[in-house]
Amino acid sequence: MVVTGTRAVMGSNQNESERALLDQDPAGAERKPQPAPQVSVLWYALRGRPWRTLALVAPGNASRAWRLAQEFRAAEGDPRSTVQVVNALNATVGRVAAVAHALSAKKLESAPGRPRFIVAVDSPLENPVAIGLLSVCDAVVLLLERRRTRIPDAKQILELVGPERFIGAVLGPG
Repeated sequence: MVVTGTRAVMGSNQNESERALLDQDPAGAERKPQPAPQVSVLWYALRGRPWRTLALVAPGNASRAWRLAQEFRAAEGDPRSTVQVVNALNATVGRVAAVAHALSAKKLESAPGRPRFIVAVDSPLENPVAIGLLSVCDAVVLLLERRRTRIPDAKQILELVGPERFIGAVLGPG
């Protein structure tokens, strides 16, 4: 077992009770795992940019986008924060339309407290209806995996969504 911060990476021979013990403080109260330092650094770099809706797209591994969205929310730390996460993975046409409407600039202008939304979105190459949602987001970050994400796929996503929406790409281990 490898422990990093409050997280544990376990082999198949470890039992779940060890993981539960790692997620508790000495008094026995459960605590939320802290995001990795790299995630916090990335979050604060993105947080300083002018966006209200940030889409995370991970071609070939959509669940990675959802995990990172949740880690960004955890990195924010403040329970009164107006940052909210939205899971739009495997979305149908109706779900994409509803989320896109809720996140439209017109709707957000009238929202109290200037909320910000982090949206985990499928790759438009895997779920073409995702283009409708990506087109309403202010900013898009592409999550690439070393030795897994194909460069032509990343370029095609960039072309489909429009380079003006992209504020960066993150290369993670594969």
